[in-house]
Amino acid sequence: MTFFKKKENAIRLLLLFGCILMAGCRQDLYTGLSEQEANGMLSVLMANGISVEKRYNGDDGVSLLVDETDLAPAIGILSENGYPKTARDSIGSVFQKSGIMSSPFEERVRYIHALGEEVSGTLNEIDGVLTARVHIVLPEKPELGEDVVPSSAAVFIKHSKNVDLDFITPQIRRLVSNSIQGVEYDSVTVVLVEAEPPQVISGGRVNIPVAELVPGLGVRASDVDKFWGVVAVFVTVLVALVASNISALLAFFRVRRTLKAREAGEISPVG
Repeated sequence: MTFFKKKENAIRLLLLFGCILMAGCRQDLYTGLSEQEANGMLSVLMANGISVEKRYNGDDGVSLLVDETDLAPAIGILSENGYPKTARDSIGSVFQKSGIMSSPFEERVRYIHALGEEVSGTLNEIDGVLTARVHIVLPEKPELGEDVVPSSAAVFIKHSKNVDLDFITPQIRRLVSNSIQGVEYDSVTVVLVEAEPPQVISGGRVNIPVAELVPGLGVRASDVDKFWGVVAVFVTVLVALVASNISALLAFFRVRRTLKAREAGEISPVG
């Protein structure tokens, strides 16, 4: 039994080694990404034929992993499509409350930022809207003798290519003006931008050299050694399985022959 257990463990190790070879070596492409940015980069890479894996790292954000041989092409493709986006601090993060007391100016900035985020969230609920942002200008009360500066709001909406939002622009302006005190309908500016599909490089596939092993079967040139390594592992496993079955079969016939010999010895008369 010990022999068969050792052989079974060896076969398992060979299979594990084969799986590792098939999985290949993946490296981090980008880490600490937001869910939205990771999904955008994932879409671009898949459209260009790059195999990519998305991994969640808890509070550390999202990571994208690619094969080592695809690392350089993936960086180039993402750069052509404007990724990764430059990180910028929002007003909310700059003026976040860090102490017990806040100045009236800080409280006002946080209020305007929260109000804009609330209206942006409502606009994001419109079908076809990918991103909506609202920038609000609420001037302070003028001093005596100063001109009154009217309040205003600017709305930026990025929408899907097959969605037409021009016909609901008046409703968007009315929604914003009624949501923000002091902002008139005519003081709301709406900018609609149509989203462009991911830019595909080299006709949708990365130009990777392929080595033809046999007619009709080819692998990437950089993966030839890996392919033959996997083949060697499976051939070794197959030979081990055949050898184990043959040895078990021979052991069975040996035991059977021994038992028959003993039975024949017990039946024959003792001289």
